[in-house]
Amino acid sequence: MTRAAPPPIRDFGFDTAESPYHFAIVVTRAGEGDIRIEERFGFGSEALEPAREPVTKVRLDGYRWSRIAEAARAEFNQRLLAYGQPAVAWRTRETLLAPHLGKELTLLAWAVEDADPTVIPNMIANWRGLAPEERWWLYTTVNATSGHPEHGRDRGWRKAIKIALAENPSEAATPGTVEFSEHDAKQPAKPTKTGGPRRRGAKTETSSAQLTLLGDDRP
Repeated sequence: MTRAAPPPIRDFGFDTAESPYHFAIVVTRAGEGDIRIEERFGFGSEALEPAREPVTKVRLDGYRWSRIAEAARAEFNQRLLAYGQPAVAWRTRETLLAPHLGKELTLLAWAVEDADPTVIPNMIANWRGLAPEERWWLYTTVNATSGHPEHGRDRGWRKAIKIALAENPSEAATPGTVEFSEHDAKQPAKPTKTGGPRRRGAKTETSSAQLTLLGDDRP
């Protein structure tokens, strides 16, 4: 009797037939909810190759993970359902994500990793207000300069995204007006006059929100 092949789509949109590259949420302490987000370059037998060892992108304590988990799950499931895929939930030990969703979640985790709990709702609202393409661009930019889970967490673009997402969300943000300007390390950061994060379906009137973003201050 021939066994049925496992489904190619796993957890949050990870298509094993398309590419072995994906992200994973790993619970590191059972019962306490501490988690890490890993970037993985292999799946199954390919994951055993030394050159494809997972890279930890960020670590979160159980409290901060609990604050963002439901919002991220709802956001991702809405999009999965639109593509005809089933809604899913976070698993107790390990959850796999398609690369684009993993990058978006990592961006949010970078913002909240050491944030004051009182600003986390603003961070979630502003993150949800960004279009997926904007999240991917921001992830790529942060990752290129300060993507290590520990080193660089309070500098450059990693610091800038924390400040930007902590701002009060704009109710009438102009689509596509989130601007992140990188400054020389020796120059003081200046306010960038823009609208707030893009909100899908929002009016196209200019918002008065301003985000003060810090440039790359690497030595």
